[in-house]
Parts: sequence; C-alpha cells; structure tokens
Amino acid sequence: MSKSFASATALALSLLASSVASAAEKTVTLAVENMYCATSPHTVRASLEAVPDVVKVAVSFKEKTAIVTLTTTRPM
Repeated sequence: MSKSFASATALALSLLASSVASAAEKTVTLAVENMYCATSPHTVRASLEAVPDVVKVAVSFKEKTAIVTLTTTRPM
C-alpha cells in the first residue's frame, strides 16, 4: 500500500473528526480499498492511530474496512 493512500486515509479521518460534536465520542466505519497484502491492515491502523483524537482502530483485511472511534474537545 502506498504512503499516499495512507496519508489520504488519515486526511479523510481528520475531516470526519472536525465534524464531531464537542467532547463527544463517535465510531465510524470507513471503506478501505486497495488492501492487497497482509501488511496493509497494519499500515492502515498505524496511519489512523496517528490522527489526533483517534482512540481506537480495528481494521479488517477480509471486509476491507476500518472501524474508528474518535473523540474531540475542539469546537465544531
């Protein structure tokens, strides 16, 4: 998986995080395309965990999804 894909995924999650209500926790399921090898879920998880306000990440290679729980105290 390319670094640009991981960066794009992190950017998308950052944009999602900016719409979360103040001090709220939200869980979202993201479709993750282009996971072709066994190391892809690790790369996706590490990229998403690096995003501010992400508290939990579960990546499924089989389902091609990432379930992300995030929280924020920043204003909308």
